[in-house]
Amino acid sequence: MAMLPERRLYVVNPMPEQIDPAQRAALQKLDTGTVGHHLEAGFMDPGMLPRIPGSKIAGTAVTVRITVPDSVMAHYALKFTRPGDVLIIDRGQDQRTCNWGGATIHAAAATGLEGVIVDGAVNDMDDAREAGLPIWARSISPVTTKYRGMGGEFNVPVSCGGVAVNPGDAILADDNGVVVIPRGQLDETIEGSLKWLEAEQAFMRQFRENPGLCYPDVTGATEIVERALGLRS
Repeated sequence: MAMLPERRLYVVNPMPEQIDPAQRAALQKLDTGTVGHHLEAGFMDPGMLPRIPGSKIAGTAVTVRITVPDSVMAHYALKFTRPGDVLIIDRGQDQRTCNWGGATIHAAAATGLEGVIVDGAVNDMDDAREAGLPIWARSISPVTTKYRGMGGEFNVPVSCGGVAVNPGDAILADDNGVVVIPRGQLDETIEGSLKWLEAEQAFMRQFRENPGLCYPDVTGATEIVERALGLRS
């Protein structure tokens, strides 16, 4: 009879290579809405809310999976995180127990961590504002995890906000939401999104300088609708 492989209580993998500083700087010029004009996938669902409005981060995904009410692995990750990293935490089905709060927030900020994205609950947002640590999460909860030694995984593929995230993926998050960009698509995504941003800015200048323009006439919406209605040949 074949034996099932033994499951390790903790899995710790090496840190991913960070995205290039020039790529990160380019991402910081964008917003997730602009990237949304270019990409179709990789966007976390709307339940992943910025807990400090006005926050914006860009960086490299470092992942943690903790599907039990235990905070050990989330804290252990801070032994390795670097400036420019974004910690992505997969909480599985445990959407009630907070594993990220006051002391952890200040410790994370001291490492230079770019921000934290938790598919689950957090708390102590006053500490997050004081420390300047941007956080995206589904909810706020007073129920906290403990050091129970129940296991966890570090730098493994995870699911966060309904999106697959691999260590080393690029993350852009702001008030509009969170987008995950695989490393292999990053340069093309940045190039396409920057072109869209440039065109959009030129478009808005056109309307500021010519207030009498009719928006749907310029965008082509008028032609599409009126052609469908048979008003145009």
